[in-house]
Amino acid sequence: MDIIAFYLRLSLADGDLGKNNKDESNSIENQRLLLQSFVESMDELDGEIKEYIDDGYSGTNFNRPAFQEMIEDAKKGKIDVLLVKDLSRLGRDYIGVGDYLEQIFPIMGVRVIAINSQYDSNNYVGKTMGLEMSITNLVNTLYSRDLSKKYKSCIQTKWKQGVSTGGRIPFGYKKAEDRQWEIDEEPAKIVRMVFELAMKDYNTAMIANELNERGIPTPGKFRVQRNEKIAWNRKVTEEEWLWDTRIVWMVLRNYAYTGALVQGKTSRIRVGGSETRRTKKHQQFITENHHKGIVTHEEFELAQLVIGNQKQKGFARDAGFSLKGKVKCGNCGLKMMYNYGAMPVVYCGHTAAVGSMSTCDKTRYSAAKIERIVLVALRKQLEIFQSMAKILEEGEEKNKTNLPAMQRNMEQELEKLKAERIRQYEAYAEGVVNQETYLKNKKDLNEKIEIIQDKYEQIQEVTSVEDDLMKDIRTVEKNAEEVNILKKMTRHIAETFVEEITIYDSEKIEIRFVFDDLLIGMADRIKKKTEDIA
Repeated sequence: MDIIAFYLRLSLADGDLGKNNKDESNSIENQRLLLQSFVESMDELDGEIKEYIDDGYSGTNFNRPAFQEMIEDAKKGKIDVLLVKDLSRLGRDYIGVGDYLEQIFPIMGVRVIAINSQYDSNNYVGKTMGLEMSITNLVNTLYSRDLSKKYKSCIQTKWKQGVSTGGRIPFGYKKAEDRQWEIDEEPAKIVRMVFELAMKDYNTAMIANELNERGIPTPGKFRVQRNEKIAWNRKVTEEEWLWDTRIVWMVLRNYAYTGALVQGKTSRIRVGGSETRRTKKHQQFITENHHKGIVTHEEFELAQLVIGNQKQKGFARDAGFSLKGKVKCGNCGLKMMYNYGAMPVVYCGHTAAVGSMSTCDKTRYSAAKIERIVLVALRKQLEIFQSMAKILEEGEEKNKTNLPAMQRNMEQELEKLKAERIRQYEAYAEGVVNQETYLKNKKDLNEKIEIIQDKYEQIQEVTSVEDDLMKDIRTVEKNAEEVNILKKMTRHIAETFVEEITIYDSEKIEIRFVFDDLLIGMADRIKKKTEDIA
């Protein structure tokens, strides 16, 4: 029995529901009804139906959860037929859709039917999908791009009119019943406190320390105490959520506290993508007097004068440090800072950022020593890697001889069994054997064929996995040659081999290498080979 996949997708951003979102023809329910009716009208489509639904995902890229799940199932042979309302449900990227229709789905053995596009991949076996289908996909792509521009233009028109288009409102405000912003007095007191300290010539580090010593909750901690949803660094306990220079900076730099609505702070780099970049101030949309300010314009400007000479503190000041961005604190999880003085050191900036309340280790570690430790550990790990690689390479040589021979024997056996199955049918058709005998012999032959085919596929799978494994092994081996001749860690080696370094204290440093998962896969493969021999 075939497994039939229904792929249903809907995106308001793609204009799937038409003007004013009133066109229901593309709704998930109507897509489902169309596909079900089609299956019922086609006798050849008899099987189990499984739905994959991406509700609210744009068709401009394929990074959609249900679509990716469907592809994984197809790779495992769990899908025979894929049904969609039309090709635009698969996607609006004509090149990507073409790749899936002409290369990926045929390799997976999946038949694709797009009902309203009058497309059935069975009609294109060994051929490209034709000019008409290519034009349809191209139109979908251009339509999506044009729609994105119109959507952006519509949003920007609202911004120019001073209409808020969503997003979390700043700490210190809440939405009234008419959806207008109004001051939320309890958190607003905290915002005023930050500005008052700044106007007393406190810098951001002094403000953070003062707020922590007074036990004032951070915006994140305050929201959690109110049972509002928020993402946070789960390695840091709630008791350790502290003000730091970054949070103080963000409050003091937020122009919305003067009563202005600021929109368009970021923009997407490309249509359908998730990457964004910050827009320049003159490109943002600012509506003055949108809501009541927590501070006056004069107070805001005074605070800017105080922090004007400060650079926003980060946690990766590490020019010239080979392990740049890879060293983090084992307590707070933040990237550690690098001081490139006469004796370069690595340290957790959390203490400097939040003051005396920080529970992080205040030790300053020699940067050169950390680099030496990592290089020594890398060499030892690569020695283990190369020993295991040698064992697998020897096994691969044997497989190159044995497995193809086994497959050839199986192919010959399959040909004999299939030929026998035909002879049994001919004997039944000629009346030499009765129906009962024929069906019994056919069942026995089918079972033998299935057993051999399963073994054949297992060998192919093992060969494929081992090919991928050996390819990864050879990549690491090639890069490893450089490590043995180096006297000190370099940025290139760090980028190639080092995933992350976590410093808990002077006695405990945890190093994760890029090839750690590969080592586990190699160990599993060696263990399996040993068990097979036993």
